[in-house]
Amino acid sequence: MLLAGGGVAAAAVGSRTLRGNQAGGAGNVSVSASRSAGGAGSTSAATTGSASRGATGSSTPGGASSGAGTNTSATATQSASPTTPTSGSPAGNASSSAPGSTDAASTHASGSPSSPSNVATKPQFYVDDQGAMAIALTLDDGPNPVYTPQVLEILDKYGVKATFNMIGQQVGANLSLVREVSAAGHTITNHTWDHADLSKYTYTQVLSQMDRCNDALANANQHPTIFRAPYGNWSKSVFQACAARDLKPVDSSVDPRDWDTEHVDSQQIVQTVLRHTHAHDIILEHDGGGNRRNTVAALKVFIPELIDRGFRFVAM
Repeated sequence: MLLAGGGVAAAAVGSRTLRGNQAGGAGNVSVSASRSAGGAGSTSAATTGSASRGATGSSTPGGASSGAGTNTSATATQSASPTTPTSGSPAGNASSSAPGSTDAASTHASGSPSSPSNVATKPQFYVDDQGAMAIALTLDDGPNPVYTPQVLEILDKYGVKATFNMIGQQVGANLSLVREVSAAGHTITNHTWDHADLSKYTYTQVLSQMDRCNDALANANQHPTIFRAPYGNWSKSVFQACAARDLKPVDSSVDPRDWDTEHVDSQQIVQTVLRHTHAHDIILEHDGGGNRRNTVAALKVFIPELIDRGFRFVAM
């Protein structure tokens, strides 16, 4: 199970400002995260509370989306715990749904967003109720025919279950790989159709992104119950759409910036993960969206080390 925005061991206050520079424009969004002193603390790549992001991805076989650069600054404050940032990931293409400036007469069944009582106000950043030393490893932007199989081999070697946040646009040409991920016992989630910056999207357009990804995954008999917003860009419309589609909004609490392949090597990824992972954290990594050889190399090092430290990886 996951800690809800205001659930058990999740009530501290953090703030993050993300600035995404994509091939079509830049978007800014602020997200607030919280966690109480009752939960274990964590930090990410920027222990001082700031990190710059500029990932560059390239097209990969099977329809992998290209990653445009993004820049972020993350600042977080936790009670009785170290600084905790949230997630970010490389950009993809956003061609299927043009962003709009206002919410149209958006619909879900009755023709309006879910009632406020069913809508989250923040994503979930931590795992809970699966043991005192439970942590989660998440992999964004796949499936990728080059890197996802390598990741699966590492996870199988160490008996680790992970969560794969998949791009719908990548799924069609890689249905067998999606099935392989599921058969290995990993969780598959909805990460939009084409890695769109949803902070620029209306409720109707967000639903379209979610539905197109869900439809693609359904062809591999996958029906996600979790949603992760690209770039960590959450908005009221995104939370309303999550409620309408019965998807839990999930972010991360440890970001080693593996998406920044130009500036972050495998050793830096390892150091960040080992230094800042605490019980209940959700670690952000990527198996798609660009060249992920550094991620693959880092997984081989930090997974066994975290296991030796007593942590237990769980799929969400």
